[in-house]
Amino acid sequence: MGGNGRSSDGQVTTGPFAHSAGNWTLTVRPDSRPYLRRSLASGIAQLPSRSEADGVLAIAEYDAAPWNSTSSGFRNNLEGWRGVNLHNRVHVWVGGMMSTGMSPNDPVFWLHHCFIDKLWSEWQKRHPSAGYLPTTGTPNVVDLNETMKPWNDVTPADMLNHSARYTYDTGF
Repeated sequence: MGGNGRSSDGQVTTGPFAHSAGNWTLTVRPDSRPYLRRSLASGIAQLPSRSEADGVLAIAEYDAAPWNSTSSGFRNNLEGWRGVNLHNRVHVWVGGMMSTGMSPNDPVFWLHHCFIDKLWSEWQKRHPSAGYLPTTGTPNVVDLNETMKPWNDVTPADMLNHSARYTYDTGF
């Protein structure tokens, strides 16, 4: 995945995603700098632990009113708005572009989000009677059968069962 960014400008200079290797083009650039930037462990000292992930996976309810960043439940604990901060903490730990809206420029983003999806899959298996909330009639929130922007033809209900598209190897 390459190394840390250099201290002067955050530029990743080692590995396959170093700009000097010529193998990585940034999709979106916030400015004229054409290189990937990182600042490992400068914004937060530790990545989430397995025990922290297990604690979040133990939360039985997906979400709760008022359906925002203050809500209790699995969603906000996974995302990082409450509790141990599983998702957001990784973005901050990697730093550089990962801690901005340009995070998809970093290949770590894609691995990280695959892992978040794996955690969602594990949560579904542990809590088969729980489901996506809210289901209906919630202003300013995407309910179970409402379309999601920008796609406008996909609902949360359409995405609940990923097993027809892919599965996770959990045998390690």
